[in-house]
Amino acid sequence: MSIKFFAALATAALALTACQKANTCSYNENSNELVCVEKTYKTVKTGGRIWMAENLARLDLTGTSHCYGDSAKNCEIYGSLYPFETATKICPNGWTLPTQADFGKADIKALNVVKAGFRYYDGKSADLGTSASFWTADAFDDSRAVLVRVTDTTVFEHFNKSISASIRCIKK
Repeated sequence: MSIKFFAALATAALALTACQKANTCSYNENSNELVCVEKTYKTVKTGGRIWMAENLARLDLTGTSHCYGDSAKNCEIYGSLYPFETATKICPNGWTLPTQADFGKADIKALNVVKAGFRYYDGKSADLGTSASFWTADAFDDSRAVLVRVTDTTVFEHFNKSISASIRCIKK
């Protein structure tokens, strides 16, 4: 085995460790906060679960997280938007994407919903200030998944998995 091989292996191990640390957050039950590298998130207990009370604002290293209108300022204000596949993998360790049933049990008002809109697969953004769209962990079929849409009411819809929407994570 060559030195280059071992150097490459060591570099890969370091990168994996850095990614794992970046995905590790600390939950403080006393202050109702989830402290992550990128941000400290408020949390709330509703429907028997502990929820993030803010949209996840984590960048995905594969380039599949987006800001509304491609503006970094919008990620700071509204959190990031994710396609379904990324949404199912990006919650911090010990946290997961909620199911439709989890959303059904939660008090939506307690979640401090901001109407962050969503992003179409072609890159166009829509509905900022009009609606909030959250992925659930539930796939509907091969190309669609269940999305929670919050306007004046809350509805569950089936959307193409390639659009990008906000996510909230719940404690496992």
